[in-house]
Amino acid sequence: MNIDSQQERVGNLPEEETISIPGQKSPSTRKPSIFISLLAGTVAIIVITVLLTVIADRFRDLFIALLPVKSAPAMTMTEKQYAKELQNQKRLIDSQKKKLKGFTPVQNYLIINSSENKIILMKGNKVLHEGLCSTGSYTVLKTSDGKEKWVFQTPRGMLRVQNKLVDPVWRMPDWAFIEEGLPVPPPFAAERYEYNVLGDYALDLGRGYLIHGTLYKRFLGMPVTHGCVRLGDQELKIVYDSLSIGSRVFIY
Repeated sequence: MNIDSQQERVGNLPEEETISIPGQKSPSTRKPSIFISLLAGTVAIIVITVLLTVIADRFRDLFIALLPVKSAPAMTMTEKQYAKELQNQKRLIDSQKKKLKGFTPVQNYLIINSSENKIILMKGNKVLHEGLCSTGSYTVLKTSDGKEKWVFQTPRGMLRVQNKLVDPVWRMPDWAFIEEGLPVPPPFAAERYEYNVLGDYALDLGRGYLIHGTLYKRFLGMPVTHGCVRLGDQELKIVYDSLSIGSRVFIY
């Protein structure tokens, strides 16, 4: 065999064949998997949903505030209804006035304002006299051993005149001696009695409380007493002459 014939054979050899496997595409022509596409779409939907939820939470109050609010219809009262309601209120006021009148004493009575230390002498709804007074100081006194204690306050409420006295004499209680640092004498010892210190008159309200005069007129209008009510000479005379045994005294 000569060389030319061999070259001819070689040149006539077929090109290299590509082996193909059934159901498999060539690497140069393969497309993305459907599973991967679905997964990517699902992730995108989840991300968008989360973002929308966050935005909704942050701006929810703003959205609610921007919503239109329907106002309740205005309630109007007709002239007839107004007149009826006015008449009902008038009847109620008249009823309360009648009840109040039933509590108002027929006789003269005294009102004592212990906060402002003032008195008002009344007859029904009419003011007869006004003036200054002195009431309890609210100070506290204790014995040295702490076994006894006194609070010097004027009682509040409705009291009645138990007795009327002329030229009253003060029988000093135990606290009067303890306050001065003196020994306490027997109950009916002579040193317990003091004269000319309570004024010309006194009205006994019970439980040791009196309406009486005072030597310390400069303190009228101030809370300085041990519980009694002190009056100046003029007020004491007017009150004594105007009130009777059993008359009411209102203290507040």
